[in-house]
Amino acid sequence: MASQIYADCELGQFVPRELFTPPPKVDSQVVVLKSREQNLIEIFNSKNNCKISEREFFRIVKAGFAAKRKKIAKSLSANLAISKERTTEILEKCEISPDLRAQDLKIEEWLKISKIFYSK
Repeated sequence: MASQIYADCELGQFVPRELFTPPPKVDSQVVVLKSREQNLIEIFNSKNNCKISEREFFRIVKAGFAAKRKKIAKSLSANLAISKERTTEILEKCEISPDLRAQDLKIEEWLKISKIFYSK
């Protein structure tokens, strides 16, 4: 996710396992990163008239991904030390199902959660 904030990410060519020593059990693929002029947090901030910092954004993302296989509502509530009611309220404002898992959310949705969480 961090890569996508700062760069356009594309899959490049495949690299067969035989080219490595010792050869791994799987083939590899190059990931091509093209740096963005402005990161996605800055773009979101200017479009939505807000000031989410990179630190704030990644705190929310880290909280969401902290527990494997947990649904987003439980992860955020537990790892941000906020009530389940507040978590549900944030997710409802963002139109995000509390039954989704962290890996199911798009970057835009993480940014929306961050905006609501840090709004005064």
